[in-house]
Amino acid sequence: MKAKLDVIPHIEDLWRYGRVLTGNDAEADDLVQDALVRALSMAASYDNSRPLLPWLIKIVRNTFLTHASRAIANRQRMASFADLAESASPPAQEHSAELFNVRNALARMPADQAEILHLVGVLGFTYAEAAELLGVPLGTVMSRLSRARAALKHNLEHLDGGATRPFKIVGGRDVADR
Repeated sequence: MKAKLDVIPHIEDLWRYGRVLTGNDAEADDLVQDALVRALSMAASYDNSRPLLPWLIKIVRNTFLTHASRAIANRQRMASFADLAESASPPAQEHSAELFNVRNALARMPADQAEILHLVGVLGFTYAEAAELLGVPLGTVMSRLSRARAALKHNLEHLDGGATRPFKIVGGRDVADR
């Protein structure tokens, strides 16, 4: 039988704790919402003989730590990508400026889009290989890649005031004729 969790009386305490962890009202809102989703999905593991608030606080904390570690990993991934791009080919001044804009445009993209663009466009994985690596259907890879390419193009136009010369984002062994 699934345990019934009455989380409503604890939301204010959870939010205050989330505010301490994040230092930001909006991030605290998001954190508590994510934590409550997790708590409700794990309701069956809750022991009704124990107080609910400590259990919820632990979930908020673990959710915060998960988000923080993901953010650190994303920043490190982007930094290593930027370092690799800089060391791969010392460009002329114009190319250096374009590379700088590409790096900034990638940094503004959602992590799932930047990830798929890197896997297919930079590392050359096929769509099927990327799908297997990410554990998602092939259609999801194709959809994310399409959105990533469009977002990168949009971000580049935004960063450069629309002055970026046209280019095509290709990669992966699925797109040999593009």
